Amino acid sequence: MFSLIQKRENAHSEGIWACAWGKFIPGDKPDTPKANGTTENQENEPPSDVNQPDSVVQYLVTGGLDDTVRVWQWLDSDGGGQVSQVHTLEGHSLGIISVAINPAGTVVASSSLDSTIKLWNLHTGEQLESLDCSPVESWSVVFSPCGRHVATGNHAGKINIYNAKGGERVTTLDTRGRFTYTIAYSQDGKYMASGAVDGFINVFDVMTGKLLHTIEGHAMTIRCITFSPDSQLLLTASDDGHMKLYDFVSSKLACTLSNHASWVLSVDFSPDQLRFVSSSSDCTVKVWDARQREVLHTFKDHTDQVWCARYNKDSNKIASVAEDKNLMIYNSPI
Repeated sequence: MFSLIQKRENAHSEGIWACAWGKFIPGDKPDTPKANGTTENQENEPPSDVNQPDSVVQYLVTGGLDDTVRVWQWLDSDGGGQVSQVHTLEGHSLGIISVAINPAGTVVASSSLDSTIKLWNLHTGEQLESLDCSPVESWSVVFSPCGRHVATGNHAGKINIYNAKGGERVTTLDTRGRFTYTIAYSQDGKYMASGAVDGFINVFDVMTGKLLHTIEGHAMTIRCITFSPDSQLLLTASDDGHMKLYDFVSSKLACTLSNHASWVLSVDFSPDQLRFVSSSSDCTVKVWDARQREVLHTFKDHTDQVWCARYNKDSNKIASVAEDKNLMIYNSPI
């Protein structure tokens, strides 16, 4: 059954804007997609500590307005599970906007209002890279599915893609001046979608840099955009209180979902694609049936706007973070 299984009060000293799950599996170097559709091993990812854990670790990372990134470990148990903090990562001078974990579960990226992106070793907490994105702030940060690149959108409407190892800028995608609030890679690594403050969606071919689609998606800021795991659907969340689901190939609207009472701040598909989760300024977290497109459950445990909610890699847990400074972990039965 759906249930709150862990509440971490005052997980940060100020509001929490971002969270992400990762899973480290010892010896696991899965082939991951390149932008051209072939596969490659993740050998070009940033180096991680040679003394890696010898067992599976579920990581959860949070980023707050207290300028810190916090790394937690989740341990499953018969009673539900337990979250414990393992690192506080300090180095940003302003609040954390976004965090992301690479596919191998070894590196976390954080973007901040201080116009930098930092990469950290999840196991040790060591800072690996610091990317200067000035003179304009970097907003949402994502890893490419192959783990070799990190990408971020900015105020000037640029999507910059960097090497995760070394930090060199590889390419820039141009949304033609639209303040890019949120970005997402397709799971096959071929496409990049962005959502802007004016409600427009842009879709690019990552390899060529060509703008493929421009969609007038929402009447207000798009807070979050994400692909379905099979890369066939595109889901958006907006300040207009709606979520929209698009058929990616045709770029046509499949449906509009309206169940929150205020801004929708985040959306995330479960890795098994059976469900997705949304969070809102109405202080709720909602779980949706991805096929029927109906709400299955509403969590009402936060007392302020819920900035981010994310599924874990096993599709059975959801983490949410909010302005109330609390971290919640929910059971979401498969």
